Amino acid sequence: MNMADFYIEKLIVKGAEKKDAVAEFDKELTIISGPSNTGKTSIIRCIDYIFGSDNLPFASTTGYDTVMLFVITENGTIQFTRKLDSNKIDVVSSDDRIESATYKAKTPTKTMDAISKVWLTMIGIEDDHDIIANEDFRPQHLTWRTFLPTVLIKERQIERESSILMPEGGAKSIQGRTAFLSSLLFLIYGNDFSNFDKRESRKERAIRKAAVEKYINKELSGVADRKQSILDMIKAFDELDVQKEIDSAATALTEIETKISAAMSNSQSILGSMMAKKERLTECQMLISRYAALKTQYSADIKRLSFIVDGETVMQQTPHNATCPFCNGKMPKQQKESFIDAARSELSRIVIQYNDLDGAEKDIEQQIQELQAEIALLAEQKENIEELIARELKPRAKSLTETIDAYRVYIQLNNELDVIHRLADGWSTDLRDMQNEDESEIKYKPMDKFDDRFWLGMDAALTDILTECKYTPLVSARFAKSSFDLEINGQSKAVTQGKGYCSILNTIVVLAFRKFMTENAVYNPGLCIIDTPLHGIDEGNKNETSESVQTALFQYFIDSRDMGQLIIVENKRTLPNLDYEQNGVKRIVFTGIVGEERCGFLHDCKFDVPQSHE
Repeated sequence: MNMADFYIEKLIVKGAEKKDAVAEFDKELTIISGPSNTGKTSIIRCIDYIFGSDNLPFASTTGYDTVMLFVITENGTIQFTRKLDSNKIDVVSSDDRIESATYKAKTPTKTMDAISKVWLTMIGIEDDHDIIANEDFRPQHLTWRTFLPTVLIKERQIERESSILMPEGGAKSIQGRTAFLSSLLFLIYGNDFSNFDKRESRKERAIRKAAVEKYINKELSGVADRKQSILDMIKAFDELDVQKEIDSAATALTEIETKISAAMSNSQSILGSMMAKKERLTECQMLISRYAALKTQYSADIKRLSFIVDGETVMQQTPHNATCPFCNGKMPKQQKESFIDAARSELSRIVIQYNDLDGAEKDIEQQIQELQAEIALLAEQKENIEELIARELKPRAKSLTETIDAYRVYIQLNNELDVIHRLADGWSTDLRDMQNEDESEIKYKPMDKFDDRFWLGMDAALTDILTECKYTPLVSARFAKSSFDLEINGQSKAVTQGKGYCSILNTIVVLAFRKFMTENAVYNPGLCIIDTPLHGIDEGNKNETSESVQTALFQYFIDSRDMGQLIIVENKRTLPNLDYEQNGVKRIVFTGIVGEERCGFLHDCKFDVPQSHE
């Protein structure tokens, strides 16, 4: 069984200088009873107000202005607070799935989610999902209120002759028939409709066809012009084997590129030789410079030594003066050391070195001339190679490349022609297919999406509950696809039954759906609230239904309370006489007697409820 993991624990209504109005609920079955005009329905309206209803749960003249609802989940507690006439609901949560924040009552904004997100999360729907809203497959977001008619049955709906499960308000309402049924399909089967595309109406299809036909014809005209332009361009290639020409040009280009590569390699080799010879030339020129400086030094040494020898020779040839010119005394002849031999020996050595240096200088000069000649020859060779590359090889390579490119353009143009032909064929096929397109409109029919498991499951649940509620005579019970409602013994409930029985049978339909959802649904709301299941009986129509059926119905409430939280509101006059306390049923009883503690739900107030506008 797919049981819900939350239940409503408590409702508190507050007001300035007003005593808190409190209603506490059991996690399984709670029965609220009392006379008319004691606020029983206001409790239901307060819960609906927290569900996001626009209807005020009570008049502002009561002095109460705040509704608080407390919910227990398997993961924590959640407190909802909404002011009267406010479209915002404050949420405080200890459940890590639910964010504590302020939510919009209905339509979300970019900065604020709707309260529906909180309630959907509590039943396991944590992501946004789309359902189909009309027969043309228009999507809309799934919300809590979309399937609310199966969760909360209001007093004014309970005695309807039409299906109690179908929402009131028609297809234009947010709870429209298609959207409602789609939401049930989602809850039962988990089907996400976000991948469905909105279908076209016949008028939309005609507009689309005209637009597509106009577009295709325009494109066909455009490609026809392009085809003619291509044919004109490829005339120059007529009678040529283009692929053969491309292969030949590519072979020639490869040869030219090989020659260019070899020539450039040779040029690099020559450049290397030139650089080596220039380095040797520089060394020789430095040697010549050094030899010149050394020769200058040798020349100076030769002159110095020659001067010494010549001076010594002259001095030896000068006669000795034996008389002093001042005193006429005799002057003794002094013996002087001679440097002539040493000077002559040194002079001879230097002259030999000078002559050797002169010979070496001539050899270096000869090398310089040879190097200069070799460098000039290499430079000429390099220039010839570069001229060959620049004037012959590269122009030839460029010409071959341009030829190959021209042939490739021809191939590309032919490929483009093939593409044009394929596009034209495709567009023509699209036009034919569009002309032959099925004109019948495909409509979305949610009722066809419910499988036999649903219909047979509902039939079985209805039969079981009717039997337990002692309905007689019971021959057959069927949940009719045509009306989405109960048929008993081959007839609809409205044909044979009065208002009191309609209320009971509608309640049984709700209970059967609740049973099916508990046993089969992927997402089960779990909560069920029914306002006055015996409505009509307290208006003097007791003859329309036996007390045994009424009693059996409430006994079924007690016996089936393990299916989830069930909240029942009933008038004191028609409440069956059962031992509720012995069965552990939580009861909220209002006396309607002014001055008593539980006179009514709101203290010191008359329950004038605002007019509904939903």
